[in-house]
Amino acid sequence: MKQISKLLRAAVWLGVAMALPLSAQAQDWPNKPFKVVVPYPAGGSADIMGRLVAKKISDKLGQPAVVENVSGGATIPGVLSVLKDPPEGYTLFMASDNTLNINGFLMKKIPYDGDKDFTPVTVVNTYPHWLIVKQDGKHKDFDSLKQYIKTHPGQASISVNTIGGAAYLALSQWRQKNNFDFEIIPYRGSPPAVTDLIGGQTDAHLDVVGSSISQARAGKVKPVVVLQSQALKEFPAAVTQDYDNTKDLTVRSNLSVVVRSGTPQDVINKLYAAIKEGMQEQDFITALDLLAYAPVMTSPEDSKKFLLEETVRYGKLVEASGLEKQ
Repeated sequence: MKQISKLLRAAVWLGVAMALPLSAQAQDWPNKPFKVVVPYPAGGSADIMGRLVAKKISDKLGQPAVVENVSGGATIPGVLSVLKDPPEGYTLFMASDNTLNINGFLMKKIPYDGDKDFTPVTVVNTYPHWLIVKQDGKHKDFDSLKQYIKTHPGQASISVNTIGGAAYLALSQWRQKNNFDFEIIPYRGSPPAVTDLIGGQTDAHLDVVGSSISQARAGKVKPVVVLQSQALKEFPAAVTQDYDNTKDLTVRSNLSVVVRSGTPQDVINKLYAAIKEGMQEQDFITALDLLAYAPVMTSPEDSKKFLLEETVRYGKLVEASGLEKQ
């Protein structure tokens, strides 16, 4: 009995000893610079949001924060650069639906699990999408575009920024639900797709609003429909769509701030509080308005639940699209 008692006391003291460094670390956090990894090139909308997040956590938590753009490879290089760092809350990742919810359904070999390897700090904003046409082209509005698709089967073409993304999957579902016959043309990003649209190479382009809003403001392209139930104040002529109508063309897409799983919950809570407070400041509000983005800022717990549901939703969309794993 004495020997067992000694062993129990030793186990208790060992547990306490192991917990002390973690507790001390949490109390001392943050004590070194932050890094915000953006898996896209500098200058894009995700990069703008990443730089705002970096500024806010630096302002609120008192440590410098730098942005690292690790682009290409379906965001996987960015993912791996985050996962090589310890789960201490100093490396944050600007994660899209592709990274967290879609890649796992489209790749035969993927070196991470979006649901398991990352823990959300918050869903920062939604990505409103729209369908744009050439300003002086043959399609004057959404109805005329749909009528052209119906009367010219196989002849219309609508571009998207990448194959298998949220826009591609939404367009594929819309085509199936309405028995439309048109070609979906994937590009490598918005700029070349918009250039070809203006040049008359395609009939329409499905895009993130923030990626082509400057061309719309300049009168080079015309938004004919916004793919959500809420209208855009700046472009009232663009009709809306109903999320509850399965035949409508809708896109739900989000940008989240995540950290490597295993990061202490109190650290995640501090990051969330800093970003939430910073998002209420004028520069953050102005940036969201400029890009026509809608703020979300769900709690870490609600974000986790939502993103797991999104993985299920996207899995069904990928299956329905007929896309095979590459």
